[in-house]
Amino acid sequence: MRGVSKHFPGVRALHDITFDVYAGEVHGLVGENGAGKSTLMGVASGALVATEGEVHIDSDPMSGDPDRARELGLAIVRQEPALMPDLSVAENLFLGMPHAKRPSLSALNTWARGLLKHWSEDVTIDPRDHVSTLNPEQRFIVEIVKALECEPKVLVLDEPTEHLASEDVERLFERVRAVTARGAAVIYISHRIREVQAIANRLTVLRDGEGQGTFDARNMSEDQIVSLIVGGDLDRTFPAKASEASTRTVLSTRGFSGPGFSNVNLDIRAGEILGLAGIDANGQREFMRALAGIHRGSGDVTLLGKPISIRNSQGAKRHGIAYLPGDRHREGIFPELSIRENFSIRSPQEDAALGLIRSGSEQRRTVDAIRQFAVKTPHGETPIQSLSGGNQQKVVLSSVLAAKPQVLLVDEPTQGVDVGARAEIYRSIRETARSGVAVIVVSSDAQEVAGLSDHVAIFSRGRVVDMLSGDDVTEDRITSSVLKSTEQRDRHHRPVAAFWKWAASNSAPLVMVAAAILFLGAVAGMWNPFYLSPRSLTGMMTFAATLALVAYGQQFLMMVSGIDLSVGPTMGLCQVVGSFFLLQELGPGSHVAGWVLLLLVAMAVGVVNWILVEGLRMHPMVATLATFMAVQAISLILRPVPGGMIDGDVMMALSMKVGIVPVTFIAAVLLALVLEFWLYRREMGVSMRGLGSRQEAARTAGIRPKLARFVAYVGCSFLAGLAAITMIAQVGIGDPRAGLTYTLGSIAAVVIGGASLFGGRGSFVGALLGAIFITQVNSVTVFLRLSQEWQQYLLGFLILASVALYSKSREKVVQA
Repeated sequence: MRGVSKHFPGVRALHDITFDVYAGEVHGLVGENGAGKSTLMGVASGALVATEGEVHIDSDPMSGDPDRARELGLAIVRQEPALMPDLSVAENLFLGMPHAKRPSLSALNTWARGLLKHWSEDVTIDPRDHVSTLNPEQRFIVEIVKALECEPKVLVLDEPTEHLASEDVERLFERVRAVTARGAAVIYISHRIREVQAIANRLTVLRDGEGQGTFDARNMSEDQIVSLIVGGDLDRTFPAKASEASTRTVLSTRGFSGPGFSNVNLDIRAGEILGLAGIDANGQREFMRALAGIHRGSGDVTLLGKPISIRNSQGAKRHGIAYLPGDRHREGIFPELSIRENFSIRSPQEDAALGLIRSGSEQRRTVDAIRQFAVKTPHGETPIQSLSGGNQQKVVLSSVLAAKPQVLLVDEPTQGVDVGARAEIYRSIRETARSGVAVIVVSSDAQEVAGLSDHVAIFSRGRVVDMLSGDDVTEDRITSSVLKSTEQRDRHHRPVAAFWKWAASNSAPLVMVAAAILFLGAVAGMWNPFYLSPRSLTGMMTFAATLALVAYGQQFLMMVSGIDLSVGPTMGLCQVVGSFFLLQELGPGSHVAGWVLLLLVAMAVGVVNWILVEGLRMHPMVATLATFMAVQAISLILRPVPGGMIDGDVMMALSMKVGIVPVTFIAAVLLALVLEFWLYRREMGVSMRGLGSRQEAARTAGIRPKLARFVAYVGCSFLAGLAAITMIAQVGIGDPRAGLTYTLGSIAAVVIGGASLFGGRGSFVGALLGAIFITQVNSVTVFLRLSQEWQQYLLGFLILASVALYSKSREKVVQA
């Protein structure tokens, strides 16, 4: 890398970095949080494009394209594994390989099992499991295996041991030595100096986006490396710390554990600030959020000597625990509301009388807060989103303190705040502590933690590994303690019950819906024998075929996190177009033109939707709602009233049967099987599922989002056109309103069949079963002489039941 710089809006992440890695060496890359290590490797891997400078791999120039980097022989293991959660382990490994190394999808699981065995003979990862069901350690192993099996020229490992148990750390080191033994290069990024020195030949230090030099890893002491990483002196903008220790413990935890942390024992006294420090994602932030009730924790928590239970954020608030979130934009402010509303929203009880808000009290408290916290604004009615980041943060802090907490939890107090505002925020936090409140602060800036805190708890891999107090609370000591930690993660993970693992699988919705179809059919058949008559079954299959075809189109889009509200009007427009050409008095040439034009019109709607969503960046629901109205308007212009009788021969051809089974239903079943095979056994299908599961990971794997979405939108409309053809046999005339009910019906069918509205999950066979079930419900209510409301009751119940089961199962496997 030569002269590499990278600028983001308002931020210089890298400046003039020159970085060499030799064949056969392990090159360590170290620095504090935010030093630029991951950004530098993002440029190297093609995920980011350098503002200036150039990158060469084995003398070949690199461009900002992950596919190009992979072709040149670079593989990267990221801090957050680039895996697609709704795909199986095997499918993730498949998409992570260069095209030349990908096996046949028919032998995918056997191939993947062999790769995992290369890592360890006793590996417990099943290649058929969805990545979402894996624990953090298993996800990292999959990511490492994926990178190693590419046999790269350059292997980048970004914090690879954070989630590995000790035996897997040693196993990783063995694999790294094997990589360099065959002449490849390894870049090893870690905050853990001892690990870097144990594995690296040379190391480069980054600080604030600039290189501090490259050194022989074994010829430097830990303290020398730490000094290079930290650099500079502590900025003296912090208020004086507590002059004398308090003896009153406000909050105490014993054996407190939760997602990301375990067995934390801490005491926080009145008037003091306890800082939590450590490498990101080592449990300190998770511990604080559990105290705030955002995550569930287990263990003993006492407040002023009394045991308390924190089940949710409302419970924490009732106990007097207030939380200042680190993500100001997503969790801190309400951007569309005024300063007054943002300030009072966390303490409405202070302004309430007889259940009503007293506007005078609210205005007075807001003015006092603006004055006390020196918020730069003309008045309290100013929209908070118009303020600077520092002033927004001061409003949020004043809002949290207005609730008069006994414990204040502060996450990243000055993130995105300028230097001037920082000093004022530090002063406010210290004054809050002096008033007797116990304060806990989490910050990724060691200088900030050192300057604010009276005591500092060092977290590593989910545990408190050191406690600093008094003169030991310095930036150097904090950084040194963090970097020198040798704590290893436990290999203890909560098992998931077999039922919940099954419920989170792709097969569960199919089994559920099939069982519901059989049960409902048996009940209706016993109640009214005519329900199972050939005429009744033929009618149901005819209507189910049409709904299934349009549902397949909807499934295409939901797979890539899209939705199409315009499918119903598109079906109506296609039928209207056909009603001008498929007439008895016109010849075969006109009929052929009508069929072709019908499908071209359908696909044109898909292209328009794709342009609105992908080109104009409109939300899919907004874009396709606009198309819904436009297409329906065109249909009404062409046929203000129904007209144009379809040729009887065409009607007869579309109504053909094999026994009692309509040909259209047979075609719908066969198409579902073909599309299901394509979805799970063809590269394009797996790629589309990956895109919907996690777009950034899919892009890193070389999937092109725009092309995949184009296929999805045009495919959806094409299938709506096919559904319109089958509908012709049922309507027989050009009716612009004929397809309107199919929009919601198609969405319901794919949801009942197991699709996720967030993308990445679904089944065409499931969509077929969903369509059959919906048609069956509509028929059963007639045969059982139930009111129309029962159609909605039955459909609504199954939709709620299936979505609830899916959501609960995902929650169970993700939390394990």
